[in-house]
Amino acid sequence: MKKGYILVRIIIEDHDLFKEYPILSGPIMEKFGGKYLVRGGKFKIKEGDWPADRTTIIEFDSFEKAQKCYESVEYKKAMEIRNKSTKSELILIEGY
Repeated sequence: MKKGYILVRIIIEDHDLFKEYPILSGPIMEKFGGKYLVRGGKFKIKEGDWPADRTTIIEFDSFEKAQKCYESVEYKKAMEIRNKSTKSELILIEGY
């Protein structure tokens, strides 16, 4: 079975409010079997543009599990905080 991933790129607009997001989202991702592969951290743009302050990649056992996590009741509050404190792009993607 192919794995599923959540990929998020964000530009932080309200740093104080954003501090709540990782605290809320981390346990939710783990509850649905998510494993953080990238969660912020140092990066260097080598080609093109990367309009983000922070990038996160979370791996799940399947695309369906990633989708269930994103659509869960538990994640709604965290998503609300992310949307209020950042400009973000988020995709669900199938991979290996």
